[in-house]
Amino acid sequence: MLQSQLNEELTEEYLRFAKENQKFDRKSAKKDIKEIANHIAGFANADGGTLAIGITDDGKLEGFENYGNKDNDILKSSIQYLKTIPEIKTEKLNIINTNGHEDFILLLHIEISHNCLIRNVKDEVYLRRGDSTIKLTDEQIQILKVDRPEISYEDQPVLESSIDDIDLDMVNIYAKSIKAIDKDPIDILRARRFLVKVKNEEHLTTAGVLLFAKDPTVFFPSARVRVIKYEGTYMQTGENLNIIKEETFRLPLYKLIIEVQKFIRSQLRDFNHLNKEGVFEKIPEYPEFAWLEGITNAVTHRNYAMRGEHIKIFIFDDRMEIRSPGKLPGLVTLENMKKVRYARNTKISETLVDLGLVKELNEGVSRIYEEMAKFFLDEPEYVYEEGDILKLTLKNNIVMRDKRISETLQKKLNIKEDWEKLPAFERNIIRYISDKGEAGTTELIKYTGRSKNTVLNVLKKLEELQIIEWVGTNINDPKKRYILKQ
Repeated sequence: MLQSQLNEELTEEYLRFAKENQKFDRKSAKKDIKEIANHIAGFANADGGTLAIGITDDGKLEGFENYGNKDNDILKSSIQYLKTIPEIKTEKLNIINTNGHEDFILLLHIEISHNCLIRNVKDEVYLRRGDSTIKLTDEQIQILKVDRPEISYEDQPVLESSIDDIDLDMVNIYAKSIKAIDKDPIDILRARRFLVKVKNEEHLTTAGVLLFAKDPTVFFPSARVRVIKYEGTYMQTGENLNIIKEETFRLPLYKLIIEVQKFIRSQLRDFNHLNKEGVFEKIPEYPEFAWLEGITNAVTHRNYAMRGEHIKIFIFDDRMEIRSPGKLPGLVTLENMKKVRYARNTKISETLVDLGLVKELNEGVSRIYEEMAKFFLDEPEYVYEEGDILKLTLKNNIVMRDKRISETLQKKLNIKEDWEKLPAFERNIIRYISDKGEAGTTELIKYTGRSKNTVLNVLKKLEELQIIEWVGTNINDPKKRYILKQ
C-alpha cells in the first residue's frame, strides 16, 4: 500500500487526489529546479508541509522515469538556489508509473523555519498561502520578519513546569485523535517536542503548557477565557451593575473551548420564526458555527506573549463580542482575513486541527460571514481596540424581536404598560418565554442567574398583568410551565 511512513495521513488516495492546501502540494518531476526551490522556501516560511514530486496535478503517478531519474539530485540542486536551507526530510515511495514500469515518487517533508526567513539566491521570499506559493513584496517581507519571533515563542521551554503538571486525560484524548493510543502518553509529548529536556530535567514548552497542562494559567495567568452575560445592550457599573452571569475558564485549550461552548449554549436563546410555509420553527439567536469559530480562532491565534490581557466574551441582548489580545498574525489584515491564512501559534493550531477543532484551510472566517448571512444577520465586524485587542462583534436581530413581542403584547394581550417601561429583567423573562414557547421556574432561574424568590416574584407580577399564565395540574405542580397569555 502506498503510504508515507513519516506522515500516516499521506495515503495514496490523499497524495493523488486530495485538494492541495496550506501544507500539501504535488508537482510533476519535470518542474524546474528553481521552482521547486521556491516551493520549499514557501512551505518553510509558512507552516511547513509536504511537497510530493512525481505526481501530476490530476493525480497520475508519473514518477521520474521520463525525466532522467533526477530524483537523486533534485533536492541537492534545488537548495543550491536557497540562501538558507530549512530542515527537510526526504522519503521515496515505490510506485508503478503511468508507463507500467517500476518507479517512485519523492516526498519532501519541510519543517517550518522558526528563526529566520528562507530566501532564494535572488533575495526573494516566497510564502505558502492556501493552495498557492506566492512571492512577497518588500512590505510583506518586513511584516513577516517582525512576526517571525512570535512563532518560536511556543517552542520555548517553561522552566517552572514538570511532568507532574501534565493532564494525562488530555494527552490520552490527543493520542486517540492521532491514532497513537498504544503509545506511552509522555513519549508522545516528547516525540512531538511538547516536552523537552533542559539540563537533564524535563519541562513542557509554551505550547505544551497551553495544550496539556492541568491548569495553564499557573504559568500563563492570561491564558483564560472569561464570559460575561449582561442585561441590556451596554455595560453598567456600580449600583446599576447589570451582569447576569459570569464564568472564567482555566483549562488546556481543547477542554477550554469545549467548556466555553457548553456554557454559551446554555445562555443563548432560540426564538420562533414564521417560515415561508407559514409554520413556526425554532431559530437560534446566532448560528453556532459563527460564534464557536470566532472563539476557537481567538484561543488558537491570540498572542500568548501578551501577559496582561485574556480573552473576554461579552453577551449583550443585541450582540456578542469576542475580544482577543494581539493583532492579527503575519500577513493577515482586517481587509484580507477572509482569504489569507497565517498561523501565529503553529503547533497549537496543528494540534487543534488533529483534535478536530480547527480547519486547516482558511475557510473558518469566510464561513462566519456566510453563516451570519444565512440567518439574515448583519455582517460580522472585526475591529482593533486600544491596546491591540482584536474584537469580533456578532449582532442578532433582537431589535426586530423586541418589536414583534411588544406589538404582540400590546395588541393581543392589551396590556396597559408600555413594553419599554417594563424593567429589563422582566422583559428578558417575557422574551425568553416567547422565544421558547414555554418555560419552567427552574429553567428561568438558571437562565437569569437570579434567586428563586426573585424569579417567582417577577412571574407573579407578570401573571397579575395578564402577560403570562401557567399550565399544569395545579398551582403547586412543580412541573408547571409558563406561557404567554392567550
